[in-house]
Amino acid sequence: TLNVGDVTSVTATATYSDDTTATINPAWGSSDSSVASVSTTGTVTANATGVATITATSDGQTGSVVITVTEVVSLLSISVSADATSLTVGETTTVTATATYSDGTTATLSPVWGSSDSSVASVSTTGTVTANATGVATITATSDGQTGSVVITVTEVVSLLSISVSADATSLTVGETATATATATYSDGTTATISPAWGSSDSSIASVSTTGTVTANAAGVATITATSDGQ
Repeated sequence: TLNVGDVTSVTATATYSDDTTATINPAWGSSDSSVASVSTTGTVTANATGVATITATSDGQTGSVVITVTEVVSLLSISVSADATSLTVGETTTVTATATYSDGTTATLSPVWGSSDSSVASVSTTGTVTANATGVATITATSDGQTGSVVITVTEVVSLLSISVSADATSLTVGETATATATATYSDGTTATISPAWGSSDSSIASVSTTGTVTANAAGVATITATSDGQ
């Protein structure tokens, strides 16, 4: 079996009536020279896909061998995917390269990986991407002259800076209820209502449920607290 453009050598061995054998120089021929041609010295050249029979003829005897010629499969393109394309600083993800070949097949391959800006996102030889700083970097996969890529965006790690607590009412009579709400402020300047761990400085005066409902139990003063992520 050969690919188009390959060459190989064929050899003819004669067997004689006295049971001896010897390599001979026969007249070589091909059933289809457009598929596989053969020289006078037995060099076979694969010219096109198909099947050809190479024959050796000498003193009225003929022997043959079948040559199968297949297409040369080439890499047409590479596509790159990532488990995640948006990362925060310090996070990692895995990129995968998929090759498409001229015979229509696809396969995962191990390319040469690169990054347009390793200070933002670096990539290992096995395709592990590490987010190093905020910004955008293009991760590329190269193999056999073809290149594919995926864009990775890195953002800062957003942390919780503070929590403010408000209540529908801050003065209750025994038996009344109020709702407490916790609002978080983050390092990127955004705010959001959160579900913290609620607590009371004195539950005998005012208790608070896990959902922020405050119940007045006795006369006095109690502080309702909301805790989340160390704040």
